[in-house]
Amino acid sequence: VVKTQSGPVRGLLLSFSSHSLNPVYAYLGIQYASLNGPDLRFMPATTPAEKWTDVRIANQFRPVCPHNSDDSVDDFLLRYPMPKSEYDVVKRVREYSKEQTEECLNLNVYVPVKG
Repeated sequence: VVKTQSGPVRGLLLSFSSHSLNPVYAYLGIQYASLNGPDLRFMPATTPAEKWTDVRIANQFRPVCPHNSDDSVDDFLLRYPMPKSEYDVVKRVREYSKEQTEECLNLNVYVPVKG
């Protein structure tokens, strides 16, 4: 649990199977501002995220900002060939863009584990 200006946050400890990657603490989906619903669409965020006293659990990604994530990407990739490794990344990232919202002012923070 870490203390922030908005309140305490609990993240995850991520370890990787590769020995060349050190473990990190991950704090996922931390809201840093709000659009206050659709009334302020295409306007700068005007309110900071709320403050809290209970520990916030930051262990999963929040929805991403709206963008085209349908299967037309495959058509684009067929017209403009790219290395298979890049194509695989696009397909893998698509999984995380299925859930979308305009309230997408969130951060994912990764902190190296010390010691």
